[in-house]
Amino acid sequence: MAGTGSETVAESKPAQPAGETRGGRAVAGQKPVTEPAPTSRRRRNQGETADQSVVERFFLAAESNASGDTPPLGREVANEGEAIVESFRAGVHFFAVSEYHTRAEVSSSRGPILKKEAVKNGNHFS
Repeated sequence: MAGTGSETVAESKPAQPAGETRGGRAVAGQKPVTEPAPTSRRRRNQGETADQSVVERFFLAAESNASGDTPPLGREVANEGEAIVESFRAGVHFFAVSEYHTRAEVSSSRGPILKKEAVKNGNHFS
């Protein structure tokens, strides 16, 4: 047969293992092929990335004519989810604020070590 220049060559497909169909199911009477279970991704717990005693407060950004040196904190919202939704609706940014106080641990063998401790709900310095 003479070629016209637009011939296509059929690709050869790899042969499937005996006893297995295209859907990956075993043919009746054959032992099913066992595949390892897919590994699920482990979600990082919020406690692994930050200290669980840290209390975050969420504020929407306020309109400000300032030069931008100090963040303009506006209305406080209850949680991060509400901050995300409200900031989207208002078209403004939101801020997550964590408050800490420091203390020094002094030992005779070393110099002072400064440590930070999260401030609990009712103990804000404001």
